[in-house]
Amino acid sequence: MQLTRDPSNDDLAEIVFAGDQERLQRILGALPEWAHAATEHPDAFWERQQAEIKKRTDAVPQRSSRRVVIAWASATAVVLLATLLLRSSPAPPPSLVQSDVDQELLLAVEQSLQSGVPQALEPAALLADEINRSAQPILTSHGVSKENQNEGPRNEDR
Repeated sequence: MQLTRDPSNDDLAEIVFAGDQERLQRILGALPEWAHAATEHPDAFWERQQAEIKKRTDAVPQRSSRRVVIAWASATAVVLLATLLLRSSPAPPPSLVQSDVDQELLLAVEQSLQSGVPQALEPAALLADEINRSAQPILTSHGVSKENQNEGPRNEDR
């Protein structure tokens, strides 16, 4: 009993490929004989083939060329009519809602221009105003005393 190793995937692929090549060579080798045998039919065979093909083509109902022309003309007329109706429809009148929206936009722009501060910075402007108001009494009390001190000698010099 002889132990053989298990074939790897590469070995199996090579065996399959070699078998496919041999089979393909046999088929291609026999191809010229088969082609020659297929063309060696008597004239009666070809005449029967021709008659069968003519019989099948005659069995297909022929469409009347007049019906085809009428169908195409109708389809074209429908497309032209639809195009004409879609293009010639009057434009819808401007709605009052649109003018109201425009008026609101104009008012918002006017309000933004009058405020002097962009809407996004309004909270910061309010905070700055509040800081200025709270600092103003301190500045005023210091400012008055400094002014009085400065004005005092001036009044005395006169």
